[in-house]
Amino acid sequence: AEGSFANVKEDMNFRRYLYKGTKNVLAQSVLLAIGFDINKLHHKIMAGRTGTHLFELKKTA
Repeated sequence: AEGSFANVKEDMNFRRYLYKGTKNVLAQSVLLAIGFDINKLHHKIMAGRTGTHLFELKKTA
């Protein structure tokens, strides 16, 4: 989680939360996480790496 947050800080220029309160900080964190995942998926689609797995799937009977 710390590596992803470092990427959000660097790539999305996130420096501080805009709102106060636990609920608002949680909501903004969720939005940042969704944005990070969409950005990651976009780059994966553009590179043509969709439909592939990190490791080959095991064949079962």
